[in-house]
Amino acid sequence: MKKFDINKLTTQEKIGQLIVAGFHGTTVGPEIENLIREYKVGNILLFSRNIESAAQLFKLNQDLQKIAMETFGIPLYITIDQEGGMVTRIFEDGTFFPGAMTIAATNNVEYAYKIGDLMGKELIDLGINMDLAPVLDVNNNPKNPVIGVRSFSDDPDKVALFGNANIRGLQNHVVATAKHFPGHGDTHVDSHLALPKVEKPLNELEKFEFKPFKAAINDGLHAIMSAHINFTHLTEDGLPVTLSKRALTGLLREEMGFEGLIITDGIEMKAIHDNYGTIEATLKTVNAGANLVCICHDLPYQIGASDRFNKALETGELTMDTLNERVARILTYKEKLNVDLTRTYEDVKENVESIESKAFARQVVEEAVTLIKGETFKQHGKTLVISTNPQATSIADEDSHNSKLGRRIREAFANFEVIETKVKPTEVEIADIVSIASAFDQIVYTSYNGNVYQTQIQLIDALSALNKDLHVLALRNPYDLYYTKNIKNYVAFYEYTPNSIEAVVKYLKGQLKPQGVSPIRYE
Repeated sequence: MKKFDINKLTTQEKIGQLIVAGFHGTTVGPEIENLIREYKVGNILLFSRNIESAAQLFKLNQDLQKIAMETFGIPLYITIDQEGGMVTRIFEDGTFFPGAMTIAATNNVEYAYKIGDLMGKELIDLGINMDLAPVLDVNNNPKNPVIGVRSFSDDPDKVALFGNANIRGLQNHVVATAKHFPGHGDTHVDSHLALPKVEKPLNELEKFEFKPFKAAINDGLHAIMSAHINFTHLTEDGLPVTLSKRALTGLLREEMGFEGLIITDGIEMKAIHDNYGTIEATLKTVNAGANLVCICHDLPYQIGASDRFNKALETGELTMDTLNERVARILTYKEKLNVDLTRTYEDVKENVESIESKAFARQVVEEAVTLIKGETFKQHGKTLVISTNPQATSIADEDSHNSKLGRRIREAFANFEVIETKVKPTEVEIADIVSIASAFDQIVYTSYNGNVYQTQIQLIDALSALNKDLHVLALRNPYDLYYTKNIKNYVAFYEYTPNSIEAVVKYLKGQLKPQGVSPIRYE
């Protein structure tokens, strides 16, 4: 294992280790190369905009590491938000892994470990050594627009159980990052868009939000991502956790004893940018206790943050002792990295494109399908399928995979009529759909985040009033029942992914019997 001596780093090299930079393009362009060579940026965050194929992704990561090793001799952390399910960045060639709530719905904790292990192996073979997953938020607010099925459950013990199993699997290969500390589950505001506030007292946070994170810390978790949320009983001066020394150092480091890496959520998100300024926030979060700052999109902020750290060292706003403490912890973890620049894609192709991994992912999705209420679908008479096409609900989502349920239903069922509709049907569109549906014996409606797009609930109520054989299939958040009691038959699929679309087809053909267990309560 190679040792890195912090005393041999220049000040700029130390500053560069704090920054996790995103960039545009699928090859190493001049901007990202300049960031590494001139600003010594030591970490990268990948998005789907950087990925065309597994072979291209492998080469991109090898090229980035070569520049870093030539420039300062320390490997990059190459990170990605690969949660599985609705937050998946790698669509082509590799495995489309199930999301957290899907895994929990199987009620098989071994699956959480195995998915983590397979995902971690695939990532490290592609050259990605830090995964910004899993989500350890307890989704105890059905109106939450950004977490939902990204969480394992609304039960803190179940989140801890499945989350830790998943972490153990991932950490066989890569750094796992539990997020979003201390919890983003009980908000109705997306921190990509505004600054959420949680006013729960500390004793309630102890019972719910803290539980999964404490369990993960005790189990050897390597990294935690901070939330951009103002916890009024936890942080000082109304600050979000990301900028709070009381939260990151006082609570996380000193009280909970976390010795791993603290990484921020995207510091350009509006919760931070609109209230504190992106560049000033990078300095504030490092002083609060963060080791790594995600600056995901814009070069001026990445360069501006680097310059701001240099200026802060001159003015005393940042001390060299603080900088050294933050960077030394990063270097300790990087000493465990094994970056092999002699490998080719052919060396890893068999694992990355593993048929067995893809088959297991499909198996998990199928076993997760859950009959929440009523009877399973049995085709009779004239059947109409009303398919809601997905739409990215949060900036965390990716909707670039082109799988569409309506098209697949038409291919599979020549005798079904299919209507495709939007996530926010208007009153006129609802009236039109109900008029068409009145001529059918059976109606299958697939919802998509009806908890966020409430006109879907209006459509469900209007269809229910027809007194037909109505079946509602939830292809993302299974919270429709919170908003209407008129659903007689309700099945949860938890995600709108290629695997879940095939699961819907098998279910409607009578080839898939729901055997999942709901990870959320409906009382």
